[in-house]
Amino acid sequence: MSLTFERLKKQDLLLAAVLYEKIPKEELIQHLSQVKGEQFDLIDSWSYEALEAEVKLMVEKKHDEFRRTRTMSIEEEILLKPNVIINDEKHYRETISCKQLPPNRIVLYYVENPQIIIQPRIPEYKIIEGNTFTPNYVNYCVVVGQFGSNVWRRVEHFYWLQESLQQQYPDSLIPPLPAKTLFRKFTPEHISKRCKMLEQFLSAILNNHLLRQSDFIEGFLFIDDDIKFKQLLAASTVLKQPTKFSDYANQEGQVILEFNPMMDKYFMDINNYMLNTNDIYKELTDNSRFLVTSMKDFIVKVKNLGGSIGSLKEATKAFNLKNIVGSLPLLEFVYTLLEEYLVDWSTNLSKLANTLNENLYEFFRFQRDMQNQCVELISNRNKAQSRYLKEFQDLMKKKHKYFTTEPIEKWEMVTEMDRIKIKQSQVLSYHFMLPKETQEVEDLKMRFAYINRQAYQQITQYFDNKGISYTTRMCNMSIRKKENAAQHTQHVERIASQFMQIVAMRNGEIPNLKQEWIDQYLNPLRISCIVK
Repeated sequence: MSLTFERLKKQDLLLAAVLYEKIPKEELIQHLSQVKGEQFDLIDSWSYEALEAEVKLMVEKKHDEFRRTRTMSIEEEILLKPNVIINDEKHYRETISCKQLPPNRIVLYYVENPQIIIQPRIPEYKIIEGNTFTPNYVNYCVVVGQFGSNVWRRVEHFYWLQESLQQQYPDSLIPPLPAKTLFRKFTPEHISKRCKMLEQFLSAILNNHLLRQSDFIEGFLFIDDDIKFKQLLAASTVLKQPTKFSDYANQEGQVILEFNPMMDKYFMDINNYMLNTNDIYKELTDNSRFLVTSMKDFIVKVKNLGGSIGSLKEATKAFNLKNIVGSLPLLEFVYTLLEEYLVDWSTNLSKLANTLNENLYEFFRFQRDMQNQCVELISNRNKAQSRYLKEFQDLMKKKHKYFTTEPIEKWEMVTEMDRIKIKQSQVLSYHFMLPKETQEVEDLKMRFAYINRQAYQQITQYFDNKGISYTTRMCNMSIRKKENAAQHTQHVERIASQFMQIVAMRNGEIPNLKQEWIDQYLNPLRISCIVK
């Protein structure tokens, strides 16, 4: 379990204790502080298992006190539903058992190394030539350093992975992929951009607690046998989207359905936040792209400048080879140093442009697309909520009409309970009448509660991971910039030192050029003429 996901689980545990079990927040903090022997400030000081055990003890103690002081009514006993903590119009939480997946090697790695973030890389690619019936395509080398894996995948395999995860985990935050193009592009710049997007796509999957449990991502990253990988592709074609919550499969072996006013407020606020910042992300993307493009244009001009100096050097060299008397070896040497300086400068600028492109433009572009995925997920959640609330309110109006005006024979009840007792209780009447329509609304409620819980868990985890991603990228960018700057500074200092010694020599401060300069750059015969 990653540190991020474990923190989210602990927050959820405490929230459930306060919100659903009605344990006062102050009482909870006081108890946990007493157990720890210190002020309860940060949940990070607790392991999830220890915190869960303490909260469970408090909940059981509260339930024992409740049972001793109050006896449940007949209506409460009849309406009691297993695994449902709370169930009313605004609050609902239920746990349903589902298929439990054994942990794959990715999950096990995160359990043993919760502080490590796995970042797949695509360090190289191959353009595979097609034939009359098969077009050219690109093969990408996907490397995961932590596992020493190295596999080759086509872009179609990335789209297959995305579609398989959407089928296996509906209503989840599936990372975006670059849009498919009608005409395939094979320029190095286009393929390089695509590599960065594909890397971020895989990284986002591995940082999602639910998606990384899938056998499809494990097979995608680690199966290097073509026959076995084709078998995995074939297996995905018969995969059906779960229709019942018990058909879902995850590592925990349970599905949590939940909604409450606090989560409603969260979605309203986070949706407004993302809509407000979407234009800012577009500005970041446009400005960073403009910066990188401008730098590349500037690099071209520096290279052209270096090429012009190189042409001067070659022209001077050609003249010197033909003329011993009156030759210009010192000028040739100066042109050589200038060319070296401009070549090194353009190389350093190219590295900086690549760093900015990878860590600013491509990153902001992906985060913008990822945030749009979050907005779409919230939109689906809001639609499910609106549909449930509309059907629920319409059903309540209909039940009220039946209870007040219609005879009990029209209630369509299917129960052996005494109908006279049911008629005397509005709660029981509403519970038993119109069972088919009631079940349809119940299904809508559970569907909304599932999407609500999934969206809340995955979006909060995404924003937590985003902060880590920003930090990691800025650190990497700073380190690479520092390394490039150190190399460039060292080279510039060497060239500057040579220029200073040339000036000193011309001023009579040193007797001659260093011998290594003569051996490396200048013709010894021509130098000897000048010295004489």
